Amino acid sequence: MRLSRRDFLKAAAAMVAAGKLTPAALASLQGAMRGEGDPRVIWLQGAGCDGCAVSFLNSVHYTTVDDLLLNTLDVEFQNNLQAAPGDLAVSAIEGAALNPGYVLIIEGAIPTGAGGAYCRLWPGVTMVDAVLNLSINAGFIIALGACASYGGVSSGAPNPTEAKGVGEILSGDSRLINLPGCPSHPDWLVGTVVYLLTNGHLPPLDAHRRPLEFFGKRIHQNCYKRHELCGEITFADKLSDEGCMEYLGCKGKKTYSDCYIRKWNSPGAGEFGVNWCIGARSPCLGCVEPTFPDGMSPFYVFSPTPED
Repeated sequence: MRLSRRDFLKAAAAMVAAGKLTPAALASLQGAMRGEGDPRVIWLQGAGCDGCAVSFLNSVHYTTVDDLLLNTLDVEFQNNLQAAPGDLAVSAIEGAALNPGYVLIIEGAIPTGAGGAYCRLWPGVTMVDAVLNLSINAGFIIALGACASYGGVSSGAPNPTEAKGVGEILSGDSRLINLPGCPSHPDWLVGTVVYLLTNGHLPPLDAHRRPLEFFGKRIHQNCYKRHELCGEITFADKLSDEGCMEYLGCKGKKTYSDCYIRKWNSPGAGEFGVNWCIGARSPCLGCVEPTFPDGMSPFYVFSPTPED
């Protein structure tokens, strides 16, 4: 039976917990098993729901998540995926941060109220502290999801924790890429990471620091409800109707992303997904836009938008 690197390290971590292997020995094993050229990733999670991490675990189109984790990336720290617990996990991230050039992925908003006390990652370290300190040696910084990109639901009014997006904390940082969405599509993250590894520099970005490859076209102009329905365009009176949902609050005229072609739940390698919000007869809520959610509310009420 072939034991994968991840399974082996998971078993070793269990031995640490049982007192049969010292943390130092596990760290040595991790170093020995790590590929020399594996791109390193540190993934922080702040104020959010872990939805973007769960979305990432459903990666199929470009490659599967197990291939990424076992054969491509060296994920030094990620709450949902790592086997190491407690002090061992903290030691791993502190050690990784000393070696410059890693990809820093930030999921969830950063609460800044009360000196950052509303979100602590481990004893003595707030999310604000971690973002500021770990960004220093990062080669690239990816804000994953609406909350990390622009504040998202976590910063919605009245925002008692004073949550902010990464761009507000690292203002003007040229290494930053925003991959918004609630949650962000796994292809957007995998495709961006592949681009970074292949080219060594940021992909072309729009004014909101989103990759143009994924966020360059407006949903309204590409929606099948306006271009593939037979005859004259009809407008839906209720959510279960087949017609265009502009008058039911669809924000497709204000939203730029490739959801209309990429969709969700890819059935296999190289294949796009099987459905998306509008395909499920729900209006687009504009979750990839900087003004989401407050600027897109109320969700199911018509809001006129001038044509560009």
